[in-house]
Amino acid sequence: MIVGGGPAGCAAAIALCRGGARPLLIERNAGPVDKVCGDFLGADALALLAGLGIDPLRLGGVPVRTLRLFHGRQRAEAALPFAAAGLSRRTLDAALLQAAGAAGAELAVGQAARGLARDGSGWSVQAGTTVRAGAVFLGTGKHDLRGLPRAGTAGGAIGLKAYLDLRMDGAVELTLFPGGYAGLQPTDQGAALCVAVTRAAFRASGGTWASLLAAIGSSCSAFAERAGGAPSGRVLAVAGVPYGFVYRDSGDGVFRLGDQAAVIPSLTGDGMAIALHTGAAAAGAWLGGGDAAAHHRALGRAIRGQMRLAVALHRGFLSPLVQAAVVAAAGWVPALPRLAARWTRVSAAGGLAAPAAPERATAPI
Repeated sequence: MIVGGGPAGCAAAIALCRGGARPLLIERNAGPVDKVCGDFLGADALALLAGLGIDPLRLGGVPVRTLRLFHGRQRAEAALPFAAAGLSRRTLDAALLQAAGAAGAELAVGQAARGLARDGSGWSVQAGTTVRAGAVFLGTGKHDLRGLPRAGTAGGAIGLKAYLDLRMDGAVELTLFPGGYAGLQPTDQGAALCVAVTRAAFRASGGTWASLLAAIGSSCSAFAERAGGAPSGRVLAVAGVPYGFVYRDSGDGVFRLGDQAAVIPSLTGDGMAIALHTGAAAAGAWLGGGDAAAHHRALGRAIRGQMRLAVALHRGFLSPLVQAAVVAAAGWVPALPRLAARWTRVSAAGGLAAPAAPERATAPI
């Protein structure tokens, strides 16, 4: 049983089906919806999606080739060291769910899982009716399932997102401001604006989307010119994003996927690759007879260096002094942002594994 039909859950479902299992995938949303993050697909995410039979460009994804950094009046630009694309979560999640169903997974969409509890040697979950399974994969993203809270995630950043009616070239733009950063990129749904900000900085700005945009614009005129308009749709928000979180196994036997396994700072743009990788890797571990504890230990070792660097960058990017130094250095040495982009990839951590069918099949879940 897989709880959560996002990229991590669908990657797990497809990998399990290829291994001979027939998992039940429970997804609370009845149809495609926008998500706070996940519109940037780097080279490692594209490789994993290709392994799942998904081509983001055929779905309307926009190629992204350039990174631009802004701070105050400063600006730096560098070519990305890898292929990338911008694609809305609404579009990608729909394609992944369809692929999971086509692979053989049983889909229970529009069903909210209310809780998970031990049931003999297996598990039961309330999702309309009581559903029982021998193995559980938890891919509920940033939302915890009742009965399985993530430990050590108190506090955290505030994440906000909206789509703007703005034409962009093939670039992702990162504006650094006191207490946070704002990413702007092209997608199939328009320009996606995602902001990560500390609670203190958000309150100091006035505590609303409009006041936050005004505060960012007052610190950077280029941002005000580009993203000062009203959103084309509703503004999405999530509080308490635990950047740097890596799950430490509690011994309950549940496989954690995506943000339930690890939450990398959004400035790296590698969250989608981690989601897809953890889904496929957890499925592979179970198909191979491994347990959740061993899988989580291996995952932690694989991404530890990547996560430490990403967290260090995130914390530094909250300081105006560091922000100014970073953009200045990037302007002098364009190779620096390219190196940072490479070193904060799952593939750089040595943990990237395309989801392929295992050599032997196992019995269905």
